[in-house]
Amino acid sequence: MNAHAKVENANLAIWNVLSKTDPAHTKQFKRGGGFSGTAIKPIWIVKMLTEQFGPCGKGWGMDKPEYQLVPGDNRELLVFCTVSGWYVEDGEKCRVFGVGGDKVITYIKANEQYKRPERWENDDEAFKKAFTDAVNNAFKFVGVGADVHMGMFDDSKYVREAEAEFRQRDETEKPEKIAGIHKIKERLRELRTAGDATDSLETFNAQVKAAADDLTKIRDAKHEWWTGGGDVEGFRDWIVRRRAELDGDNMVSRMIADMKEQQTPTALSRWLGAHNDVIEALDGPDARRFQLACDLHESALQQVATLTAG
Repeated sequence: MNAHAKVENANLAIWNVLSKTDPAHTKQFKRGGGFSGTAIKPIWIVKMLTEQFGPCGKGWGMDKPEYQLVPGDNRELLVFCTVSGWYVEDGEKCRVFGVGGDKVITYIKANEQYKRPERWENDDEAFKKAFTDAVNNAFKFVGVGADVHMGMFDDSKYVREAEAEFRQRDETEKPEKIAGIHKIKERLRELRTAGDATDSLETFNAQVKAAADDLTKIRDAKHEWWTGGGDVEGFRDWIVRRRAELDGDNMVSRMIADMKEQQTPTALSRWLGAHNDVIEALDGPDARRFQLACDLHESALQQVATLTAG
């Protein structure tokens, strides 16, 4: 190894640590027009920076954000946030900058099919979202989430290896937490049995709420019993599916049924683009339910297209 290579390795010391993202702290998203990607949960970034530099405000942090409001088309209003982030390395305060943005007022077109009138929606969390976006963008410059931004999460083999690496770390660093997961499996099995027998969405939601602590534990441990894998349905997906089965007569159900009428990847992409405004307006369980159904249908269409081409 020559001297130049040693300098390069030293320069990448922080990058190599922060650039590796735990897949359990990411989520897939899809927008109209076929655009999709991987988003990193903001609290994961906070954890990574804290592990590397120390507590926020001491080892790393950011100065007071600056906001700018910009009028958009059709009476929409945009907010942009600029943040000066900093971290301490070898006793020296180093600075990075980031810009983030969001919509304070969003225009939603009328949609007769789903009985939605033309309207303008206000987002009282737009400033917070813009701030979070700016902080995340600032710390990209020291490597945070680099594997996601470099497209490595498009490689399923890389994601599987990352999942195995972080699972091994958890089992090594927190054996007592993993052991605790095994103790609550029986309770979760009982919940699943009761949920499958339930014929009321209200009752089912109450059952899930009563088991919230155990669900959080198994989720945070990134256990396969929660996420599933291969042909095994995870507990998370079972909750979404069971809610959909118990709530079969609402707007989201009609959207899913309409979406499943699209029989080719191209037709599905056009449908998503045409209904982008409605999809963007979904939130909470409805958004997750629709996204899961869309992902499953898209995957099935792609498999059919591959088999047909072969």
